[in-house]
Amino acid sequence: MKIVSYNISLSNPQKIKQLFDYNADVYVVPEIADEEKQFLPSDFEMEWNGINFEKPFMGTKSKGLGIIWRKESGKVLEYEKSLTYAIPLIYNGVFILGFWPTHNENIKSYTKIARSIIEKYSEYFGKYKQCIITGDFNLYYKKNAPNKDADILEIDALLSSYGFKSAYHEQWGEPLGSESQKTFYFKNDLNNPFFLDYTYSKEPLAHYELLLPWNKNISDHVGQLIVL
Repeated sequence: MKIVSYNISLSNPQKIKQLFDYNADVYVVPEIADEEKQFLPSDFEMEWNGINFEKPFMGTKSKGLGIIWRKESGKVLEYEKSLTYAIPLIYNGVFILGFWPTHNENIKSYTKIARSIIEKYSEYFGKYKQCIITGDFNLYYKKNAPNKDADILEIDALLSSYGFKSAYHEQWGEPLGSESQKTFYFKNDLNNPFFLDYTYSKEPLAHYELLLPWNKNISDHVGQLIVL
């Protein structure tokens, strides 16, 4: 099974086409537009949760989290749409949680939103041998100035308590906050990088990589490839 996790930053049909060039079975796509459903290959379907704009914004009518999968092999579980944003999918017996904690009207802290999402779906972590949580976490760690509103250390500790490990940090042997690679370039600036995109799994993965080199024509983020 192959999963691609990619915040594509204000989607359009061309970006959707490029996504499917990776030939994955499941795609977790923050910032995808609901209207992009019409551009999916006929053997895929998408669950979407997000916001619709009163007026089109930079060419798109909506923005949210999408999870896309090959038909017949997956099923979206009932989920809480007010938790912005997370979508749970069962695909060939694997629990996959598309993850994009984003500010909402009630909670401004990414850390609090991420914790709420994890606690909401924790009941499934013991039901499935393999569980994957992947997406744009909007969380990072500054060693000299921790940001409690976007604190990956707190969320990493919570996920560790459920038996999860970060795929990137396991593979590269680097501690949180000391990543040699980055996954986000603020305002497309190479001099302003962050590590915001993570994959956590309960069982070891067959393969994991960042989709490098960074392609700024797709996004200000770097995608992730996960193979089970």
